[in-house]
Amino acid sequence: MTAFASSPFAAPSTNKFAKLRSVSREIIGIKLEPIVALSSSRIVGMELLSVLASPEKSEQFFQHQSANQSLMLLETQLAALKNTPYSRNLFINLPITVFVEPEYFVRILPLLAYGQNIEIVDPHSFLLLSVESRACVTQRLQTLANRGCRIWLDDVNDSLIRSFLHCRLPLSGIKIDKLVFWHQRGTPALAHLVSRCAQVASNVLIEGIESHWDRECALQAGAGFGQGYYWPSVGWSEE
Repeated sequence: MTAFASSPFAAPSTNKFAKLRSVSREIIGIKLEPIVALSSSRIVGMELLSVLASPEKSEQFFQHQSANQSLMLLETQLAALKNTPYSRNLFINLPITVFVEPEYFVRILPLLAYGQNIEIVDPHSFLLLSVESRACVTQRLQTLANRGCRIWLDDVNDSLIRSFLHCRLPLSGIKIDKLVFWHQRGTPALAHLVSRCAQVASNVLIEGIESHWDRECALQAGAGFGQGYYWPSVGWSEE
């Protein structure tokens, strides 16, 4: 990955919020969380996230989003960021459902620029697909990889990564779940998990880094990248 240029964040005009609200009344803005190279502390990208009116309900809200709603949100978010310094090298969250149906995949293709990072937010759902659907999803992800996109699995734990050891997906990275990190930090188990993730993809990122000690634990465990409140996010909301 290349370093992410540091530039002032230019807030979009007010009418951008109206478009976000058209996707859901619950969405009131956009937040970008830094993705950081642990060894150098360089910001190498930004994860694109929604600001919700009720942030405590975010997990439930996104679990119930349809594939169409996920794509509508992505289209609106990318339009809002079009004239800002952060329009490229984003980390974009997408559910596996958008890669299953051809009609949704066709909508993704013009949205993703070279170098964009795609986070599959529900990797366990891939494992529940039929053999035929798995093959189709793998082929579509390969198409994106051939176009310079990087495919990541999000919120991975020990049991999940074992299931992907032989899936042969075109993966560039693995993101280790923050709860797993908080439980294993400072123990040999974390280094073992990072090593296993590295067998599946070349880049390993640890979520939930909130202190200098967290950063050191992630670095010593062998992870290349980190994310968490230790590095402030940028963005705006309607409020």
